[in-house]
Amino acid sequence: MLLVPIRNILAFQTRSLCCVAIKSNNLMYNKNFVISKRYAVTDFVGVSTKSKISEFIDRFKIMNPLNKSRLEANSWILYEKLVDQIPFDDIMTKLNLPDTFNSWFIITELHLWMIFVRLMNEGTKGAMIRNFIMEALWNDVEFRSKKLAIVNADVRHRQLKELSDQLRGALVGYDEGWLSNDMVLASMVWRRVFNKECNDPEQIELVVKYIRKQMSILQLQTFDSLFTKKDVKWIKFV
Repeated sequence: MLLVPIRNILAFQTRSLCCVAIKSNNLMYNKNFVISKRYAVTDFVGVSTKSKISEFIDRFKIMNPLNKSRLEANSWILYEKLVDQIPFDDIMTKLNLPDTFNSWFIITELHLWMIFVRLMNEGTKGAMIRNFIMEALWNDVEFRSKKLAIVNADVRHRQLKELSDQLRGALVGYDEGWLSNDMVLASMVWRRVFNKECNDPEQIELVVKYIRKQMSILQLQTFDSLFTKKDVKWIKFV
C-alpha cells in the first residue's frame, strides 16, 4: 500500500462530516504577536502567554460538550483545507520523490507539524485542536488507503501502525531541528523526507528554507485567521 502510486487521488476526497461550514474571510495578521519556539508534540512548554486564571477559564469552556464538539468540527474542516492546499505535485517533482502513498504521507506530516507548532502557542485549546487534527489525519489515511488497492486488512493495519510510529518519531525530530539550528533540521529532512537517499545538498536546503519561510508566516498569523477563518495559504515551493 505504501508504495502504490497515488497522484490520481492527491486531491482531497469530499466526504460527509458532522460539522458546520465556516465562511473564510481575508487573512488577518498581528505584527505584535511572536510565537516562541516550542514543541509540537509534547506538552505546552515555554513562557505562558496567559495567566493561570485565564487558562483555567479556557479549560472550563473547552470541557463544555457543545464547545468541544464545535472545536472538533472546526478542526476537521481546518484539516481538509490545509491538506487540500499543500503543493504536492511541485514538491514531489522538484525533490524527485516517488509518486507513492508514503510520499504523500511524509509531505502531509511535515505541513501538519508546522501547524502544530503554531497551535501549541494557544495552550490547552491549541493542544486539543492538534489532537483533533491528528484524528482527522488518521481518518483520511484510512479512507485513502482503502481506495488505493485491495490489501489484506491485517497487512493494512500493520502498515498503518508503522506509519503511526514513524509519525511520532518524525514530529519529535522536526521539533528538535526547529529548536536547534538549520544543520539539525537539515539532518532531519534528509532522514525523513529523503529516507537518507539524497546526495544533493541543494534539495535538502530547499526544504529547510521552505520550512523557515512558512514558519515565519505562521508566526504572524492570528489564531482567529488560522482556526476560525481557516485562511491558511502554503507558500510556493521553490
